[in-house]
Amino acid sequence: MEAIYQSRFVRQDFPFAVFCETDENGLYHWHDEVELVLVRSGALEATVPGRSYLLQPGDILLIDSGEVHSLVPQPNAAWLSLRFSPRLIEEQLPENDGIGFGYRESFQVCRCSRQWSNEAASEVRQLIGSMYREDKEKRAGWQAAVRGSLYRLLVIAARELPDGDEEPPRRDMQDLNLKKTLSFLAENYTRDISLKECADAIGFNMNYFSRFFRSHTGIHFHQYLTALRLQKAERLLLSTGLSITEIIYQSGFQNAKTFNRVFKNVHGCSPREFRQSKLPGTAPVSASASHKKTPKPVPRSLDTPRETLVRRDA
Repeated sequence: MEAIYQSRFVRQDFPFAVFCETDENGLYHWHDEVELVLVRSGALEATVPGRSYLLQPGDILLIDSGEVHSLVPQPNAAWLSLRFSPRLIEEQLPENDGIGFGYRESFQVCRCSRQWSNEAASEVRQLIGSMYREDKEKRAGWQAAVRGSLYRLLVIAARELPDGDEEPPRRDMQDLNLKKTLSFLAENYTRDISLKECADAIGFNMNYFSRFFRSHTGIHFHQYLTALRLQKAERLLLSTGLSITEIIYQSGFQNAKTFNRVFKNVHGCSPREFRQSKLPGTAPVSASASHKKTPKPVPRSLDTPRETLVRRDA
């Protein structure tokens, strides 16, 4: 299965990790860990059900455990992704302390730093940076240091962050059906599947399923399916020596004409030129490919609220 349900990144003995991301296009997925996203450069479009945020450098976003979301980078984007299991710290908290993580507690506060005070946002940035260094260097006592930073994060959330204006992430049949849909697509996108086949697998009428999918993801079914296949093709181009023809087959595209058209529309160059430009030691890209189009993010629904997040203490 592709990265729809993600759990492999976090150690089971100490469920915490920080990653420095650049061009990873995180189509809709979920994981058991709470995630903090800190944008370092460029812009990152983060989407959760019902809302989309265009995050700028310095912005922080809180994503809850089990919440379906997507992260689509704009050109030159880089960000830190900090993930941890709530049990890492909640097992040590007094029962009546009034703080904790989990979907109820997490979303009693505003999820993005635009609504926080300058002081709170600045301290959370410093905590994320400190935990990133501890995770990479792993000096003596690094796990205790990480736990200490997470406890401080909990105190900031309880005392200093404003109340949230969003509903807690859904834990109902709609949420379950969305996850079933994404899992079905992740397991079957490499073959010629249709809207009706997917609707039948979930147990929905085709027309209702089409509306359901767009209302929960912000894009049409076939747009998402194409984006999933394109993401697979990009990975194969950069991580294998497979021929373009074999990559077309393995990523689920039905013919070379469609694949080349979709790929060039997104990247502004052919698959072969894309591979040459990204991999060291390959032949230079042709002059025509040097004028690349700006990569297009996965489209979102026109009626999905969107916030442009700008640093308040810049």
